[in-house]
Amino acid sequence: MSLLRINGVEARFGGVVALAGVTLDIPEGVIFGLIGPNGAGKTTLINVVSGLVKPTAGSITFGAEAGGPWPIASAVSRGIVRTFQQTRAFLGLTVRENLRIAAVSSPDPACIEELVDACGLAPVLDRVAGDLPYATLRHLGIALALALKPRLLLLDEPAVGLAEEEVERLGALVRRWHAGGITVLLVEHNVRFLMEMSDRVAVLDRGAVLFVGTPAECQDRQEVIDVYLGRRQADAAD
Repeated sequence: MSLLRINGVEARFGGVVALAGVTLDIPEGVIFGLIGPNGAGKTTLINVVSGLVKPTAGSITFGAEAGGPWPIASAVSRGIVRTFQQTRAFLGLTVRENLRIAAVSSPDPACIEELVDACGLAPVLDRVAGDLPYATLRHLGIALALALKPRLLLLDEPAVGLAEEEVERLGALVRRWHAGGITVLLVEHNVRFLMEMSDRVAVLDRGAVLFVGTPAECQDRQEVIDVYLGRRQADAAD
């Protein structure tokens, strides 16, 4: 059953077409990967689904509810939560204080303890967020998203800038959250990481859907290989 249905979504910025009639079905309970070259429209699509950008045309359906996309606060209240390429946190506050703010809808201390455990943040709870190592700050950003109790978690390039061992640790954490019942939409330039993580993969090129299938099917498609060899250049804004 689809948790998220994206119906003919278009997004234009002046004369630039960022999304050109994107239609996708994301089943509930999967890790769904979204890849494409720079400028393919991946982040724009996440921005639309999360309510950050209003589409020029099209709509989304979430669960049984049509009429989306919704404004950010309404999307979050429905269970659509996202991360950003640059971690959004209160850098002058400690990790503990950040988590308390994010978990305001669930003030039970057990909620914070669960997040700390799930994201491996126990050793840095009382450190100021702005002083954290890059990889740890990325984990904090995801913990803040998890505190909002998502049904659908949109991860926008969570592995960017991470060393190989940090990427492996991130993968283990994502699988743990997913096993807890969260559907994940994963945007990532690290193709190997995305293919290992995903149940289904969609490829965007020039703002349109080029291919949807399993990771194995995706890697065997010549048109997908061509995109990543640079034979086609996306000119849409990401």
